[in-house]
Amino acid sequence: MNRVVLFELGSQDPEGATTFYSNVFDWTMEEPNWDYWPVKTGSSESGGIDGGIARAPKDISQRVQVTIQVESIEDTIAKAVENGAKLDLDKMDFGGFYLAYLFDPQGIRFGLIQHK
Repeated sequence: MNRVVLFELGSQDPEGATTFYSNVFDWTMEEPNWDYWPVKTGSSESGGIDGGIARAPKDISQRVQVTIQVESIEDTIAKAVENGAKLDLDKMDFGGFYLAYLFDPQGIRFGLIQHK
């Protein structure tokens, strides 16, 4: 637990970004859900992490973000806020997992994921 388990690249042109990363790095893109294209960066035996490309909010031209897997999303949110983080998007239920997004004290946005 508490490891970075995925990355997210945000873009105003996610379709163009998926084409670029697929062509340059041979990443495999899956069908999008909620304007999010899951990305497989290689075989599970080769190490590394997979991620996704998402449509960035209109006020952000691009971003790179990591998501950290936690055992308890509520406890981690509370601990992060106690240590100076600001909650961006509170716990959301996506069926098999929960997601939340925060800004650390330096303003860097990161995600939390808890699998059910």
